[in-house]
Amino acid sequence: MRVRLLSLFVALSVPAFAGQVPSRAMDVEDLSIQAFLQAVETSISTMDRARWADLHSPSADKDQALEFFEAMVPQGITRVVVKERDRTALQGTLPGEGFRLVVEVFMETGPRGRIATWNLDIRRPRGEDLGRQPWRILSEDRLASIEGLHRLALQTEKQYAAKNLVLKAVDFELRLPAGDVFVCETPEGVTAIVLLGEGTLIFQPSPKEERGQLKLFAGVESLETPFTTAFVRLNPFEFDQRAIGNMLEPVAVDSRAYRRGLGVFEEGLPKSFNLDLSDLSRDTWSLLPQPGDFVAEVRTRRFDDLTYARSSGEPEDVTMFQRARKRNIAAYASEQKLQSRGRFFDEDDSLDYDVLDYDIDASFFPEREWMEGRTRMKIRIKSHAIGVLTLRFAESLNVSSVYSDEFGRLLFLRVRNQNNVLVNLPSPVARDFPMTLTITYAGRLARQGILDESIALERRGGSLDPPENDQQRNSQPDDVPLVAPEAKWLFSNRNYWYPQNQVTDYATAHIRLTVPAEFNVVASGIPEEGSPGPAPAGTIDNSTRVVPRLAYSFATPQPVRYFGIVISRMLRVDAATVALDIVPTRMPMPDMRGTSTIQQQINRIQAVTAIPPVGARNTVQLAVDANRRQESRGREAMGTAAEMLRLYSGLTGDVPYDAITLAMVEDDLPGGHAPGYFAMINNPPPVSAYNWRNDPASFSGFPEFFLAHELAHQWFGQAVGWKNYHEQWLSEGFAQYFAALYAREKRGENAFRDILRQFRRWAIDDSDQGPVYLGYRLGHIKNESRVFRALVYNKGAAVLHMLRRLIGDEAFFRGLKNFYAESRFKKAGTDDLRQAMERASGRDLARFFERWIYDNGIPRLRYSTAVEGSELIVRFEQIGEVFDVPVTIAVTYTDNKTSEFVVIVNDAANVAQFPMTGTVRSVDVNPDGAAVAIIDRK
Repeated sequence: MRVRLLSLFVALSVPAFAGQVPSRAMDVEDLSIQAFLQAVETSISTMDRARWADLHSPSADKDQALEFFEAMVPQGITRVVVKERDRTALQGTLPGEGFRLVVEVFMETGPRGRIATWNLDIRRPRGEDLGRQPWRILSEDRLASIEGLHRLALQTEKQYAAKNLVLKAVDFELRLPAGDVFVCETPEGVTAIVLLGEGTLIFQPSPKEERGQLKLFAGVESLETPFTTAFVRLNPFEFDQRAIGNMLEPVAVDSRAYRRGLGVFEEGLPKSFNLDLSDLSRDTWSLLPQPGDFVAEVRTRRFDDLTYARSSGEPEDVTMFQRARKRNIAAYASEQKLQSRGRFFDEDDSLDYDVLDYDIDASFFPEREWMEGRTRMKIRIKSHAIGVLTLRFAESLNVSSVYSDEFGRLLFLRVRNQNNVLVNLPSPVARDFPMTLTITYAGRLARQGILDESIALERRGGSLDPPENDQQRNSQPDDVPLVAPEAKWLFSNRNYWYPQNQVTDYATAHIRLTVPAEFNVVASGIPEEGSPGPAPAGTIDNSTRVVPRLAYSFATPQPVRYFGIVISRMLRVDAATVALDIVPTRMPMPDMRGTSTIQQQINRIQAVTAIPPVGARNTVQLAVDANRRQESRGREAMGTAAEMLRLYSGLTGDVPYDAITLAMVEDDLPGGHAPGYFAMINNPPPVSAYNWRNDPASFSGFPEFFLAHELAHQWFGQAVGWKNYHEQWLSEGFAQYFAALYAREKRGENAFRDILRQFRRWAIDDSDQGPVYLGYRLGHIKNESRVFRALVYNKGAAVLHMLRRLIGDEAFFRGLKNFYAESRFKKAGTDDLRQAMERASGRDLARFFERWIYDNGIPRLRYSTAVEGSELIVRFEQIGEVFDVPVTIAVTYTDNKTSEFVVIVNDAANVAQFPMTGTVRSVDVNPDGAAVAIIDRK
């Protein structure tokens, strides 16, 4: 089976043998098995069928053994490597008498290669001397294989002169009027091209928002820049289809030009479609790009190295990025891709499998940043046929084994420089096939930060980047009496501490964690009875002292998108059952349009009714754990959090999880993080060298903001996820808006309006950086995380408030409940919200979302007021594109009484009339800051 990779380094993992204890007897046994494997290697490399047969036991089926050899060993072998990967006792044999070996066999046939994983059941006759190499094969079986590997090399005997050479891909061109060209050929054709000379790179992204991002990077919306070298990978069949050969003229090989071309080739080759086979081969082995795939590594004069990629299998198949600085310049779908998938996409649609349940058993050694774990995953195949499963898993963790209940031990590949593990199946499996995988692993794992989920720091008196580590945090001026924050270790969605799907995937779980007894653990789940309890055995530290450990156990009965844990020295501050006032929301019946049979209708109804009903719970268990210095804040947070839970559950008609724990921890960086079932809140230590006033998420009159925002993520962000990174505003915007609604409930209308004004100010200031729909990419090019929070958080919340004012409270909150109920424990998109609000309001909201979410413009309004008789006349005109903008008009009378009205400005010119109740002293437009617009008086 073939493995398709783009821009990856892949390394074969070399697991240690489980359960082996070094001893003299084991050394002899190891040597005898290694001698046996050398004999296997020799029989393959010489293609000697007789020698292979002689390696078998007299009781083995020789005909079957020879059939296996013929099927597995290709003709023309030039090199063979056989490596043992695992060894277990063979059932029915005495200790040391028989083993089942898992071996990897790498076979080269010239520039081609293949890897196979075999099971070899071996046994030695009783009484045989280990030194005589007595092992014989009882049976053999192929577990998995990877074919189509190529050892690429630049052709030494071919050189070409460019004749107005043009290489084209979607929105991209490389033009080389004259220069030197070298190629790399495979039996299928040319797969790599090296360009040398003075050429031009042209990149003209089609989408408006991508042109805007390119302008932030390069200062222009259409990039045309000189280059000096380029390395291009493409499918061999496309070399001829593009008629590239017609633009090349064969010339004599120039050794100096060749050496320069070879340097470009050797630098570019490892960057894409590349395999590192670890101890099987020191050479670089590659895969051929799929038809339609195209990668260009281009050295430009102005922007250093730029990489363009067309990846036909990705939902956004066109990308441009700068590797050295890790900058994503553009990422979008080509016209061809849009025609096949439509404007919007769900990242789940491209998944090969669905994770249903996890059983995670892990031990953490926080101060060493070390962990050991074993995870059992129950999955269901989604692809029609799949032979390779991709797991996302921290690169720093060494996988020792991957085992399947259905197939036994599996071959796996580590993806180097990316957090991926490729698991090969013995044969393709079909859609809906259930599997259970068990992955064993250990290694060093750094704690996770929350930079995007927190605010930006400034040193008092000047700007300062956020501290990267504890040493930097503590290396502040001597005249500032700092207090170091209590240490904590967060492992969550960004450091991939357990094996998981390629994207977040709703699943249930059972989680067992052991830590040194001085630490406490908060995790995604409900603590089980008896948790924590003594771990089965303590561990020995460097001083040979036995360190007692505690075992924590959590059940996760409701699905979560990802699992998180935080480890710190914490105490249980308080716990209570919070009574909620939920009016159950009736789950909307599924849309039956397009269902042609009664059974299809039944299936859709069952899919809905299988989910626990929204609003089924009217209580939630709330607990607070805190660092010792944060105990008082933790006690204060208990009542405040209970109020928030009551408000949010009332707004949505539900509480998604049975229990929620607050972890009140310390950090120089205020902020928080909220996996399912808990929220971690960063609190600055008593004395800090930093302030955080100038940030979109800093609300000086609302100290409860972070708690309010993070708790709201239990509903939006966890219970309701987002379909892809473009839709993250649904999570952050709703969390921000719910926090603002709590401020209104807790601190009154003035506090609420102060927050709205801050939403508006940041949205207007930073909207030129791109539309809300760009998600995490906002601010990414210039490394300005404030832009992300200004637009995804604040503008997103402001848009929700304007939507509420546009359609009215009754329709908005009805639509909100329906949207939540339809999307609960699923991933949602902007279009899902639009449809829910349209059904609730009976209005067409396409233009509203087009302007406010998918575009980055800010409406410009001019107004005038006049008194005509007993009415106030307010006239608005929009300059440029027309938005739907609800604007507050505040009228103050001479007796100091006030009235407020809302004008829906939704045309190039609007006129509104209001009855007056007295003599008008003044008219204020947008006094609450609720309209994100630039408004001037005529």
